[in-house]
Amino acid sequence: MNHSLISDLSRRSFINKTGAIAAGSLLASSFAPRVHAAGDDVIKIAIVGCGGRGGGAVRQALNAAPNVQLFAVADVFEDRLKGLVGSVAKNLAEQGNSKKFDVPAERQFLGFDAYKKAMDALSPGDVVLLTTPPAFRPLHFAYAVEKGLNIFAEKPIAVDIPGLKTIREANKKAIEKNLKVGVGLNNRHYARTAETVKAIHDGQIGDVLAAYVYRLQQIHSITPHSDRSPLEQQLRYLFNFNWTTGGFIVDALIHNLDICAWSVGQIPVAAQGQGGRLLRRDQDQLIDSSVVEYYFNDGRRMTMYARTMARCWGSFQGVVHGSKGSAVLGEGVGNPGLYKNFNAGKSGSGEPFWRASAPQNDSYQTEHNLLFKAIRENQTWNEIERGIDATFIPIMGRMAVESGQFVTADRAWNSTFQYVPSIENLSFDGPFPLVPDANGDYPQPIPGVTEI
Repeated sequence: MNHSLISDLSRRSFINKTGAIAAGSLLASSFAPRVHAAGDDVIKIAIVGCGGRGGGAVRQALNAAPNVQLFAVADVFEDRLKGLVGSVAKNLAEQGNSKKFDVPAERQFLGFDAYKKAMDALSPGDVVLLTTPPAFRPLHFAYAVEKGLNIFAEKPIAVDIPGLKTIREANKKAIEKNLKVGVGLNNRHYARTAETVKAIHDGQIGDVLAAYVYRLQQIHSITPHSDRSPLEQQLRYLFNFNWTTGGFIVDALIHNLDICAWSVGQIPVAAQGQGGRLLRRDQDQLIDSSVVEYYFNDGRRMTMYARTMARCWGSFQGVVHGSKGSAVLGEGVGNPGLYKNFNAGKSGSGEPFWRASAPQNDSYQTEHNLLFKAIRENQTWNEIERGIDATFIPIMGRMAVESGQFVTADRAWNSTFQYVPSIENLSFDGPFPLVPDANGDYPQPIPGVTEI
């Protein structure tokens, strides 16, 4: 490749110039109190965001240790809050674990400021689960750090670069306070994936040459609701709008982009791509096709393919090509393997010559087990830098697709674009972050015009 395209940007200079990709050494403060270390006191849990991922995360947190208790909940929608409270209470009662539930009506908080009330109900050293749409993650993370809480933050941890910078600054204080922080990159904790990445690093498929990321799936449906405001519609269909999740590339491709970059052993230093709405006419912002080519500093590349179309071929995996074969792994691949050829996992490719020996594990549960173990044993545990790396890669790819430009990591990290600059003031009374036109249609990026 022509290295001048990326201004001779080495990985080391990228670290030094921007701080976007840090080495990740995590230093715990020696003076921080040893909260919950004995294991005989109750760790109280609050959940902020009662949607589908929230429902999973709260159950995994409650299963992660014996002496934990759901203590407060927060959401902007009453039906979701009541639904989670009712289902968790019922599940725990059926398991004979009702002592893990203590959420009276006065600790069920509604509204855009409910996150503060739920966290205020906890004590320093307790745990908050941040599972709202990721647009809110930086705001909620910073408040949790201020309150001295241990944190589980679902991925992606931001939707734009200013959000990532907010997270990084707040995390400096989290490290000073010896807070334990988990990030929802659960595929990093899938034992078979980790074992396969190690085999790649050990040279089992030779030198890594290229990587490919696929998320080719059916459409995300959306149903018009005339009785809802645009803001409510956007929050209830968060995967169909850009400001809520960062867009399809950021929300849906983050895992396998992260796993493939991990396999290569580098963070991409530039990207170019194309895509948008080829067939989709729904009143939302969901793209239906995109391709991003990522550049590593040494010339290797990683190509990402995304599609959300009905009745089309589907693929959900990462593929890594080496000089002696290939690997299939990542989200969507329960039994990863290494192959002697380059038709990995396809008809006629033959059986893999290597598979991970680790048993299958519930990676969602494992990430919570590790977080709560670190809390009980006062171990250093902070996954934020990994979360920043993983979130930065798809954000840079989205920038390339939307702008139509060749985007270097430096340029991406210096972006000042924010989807919702004052998200702390968001209200159902307005002003609103995104408003449809008179026909109910939403603005779309225009390559060559849209700026990053």
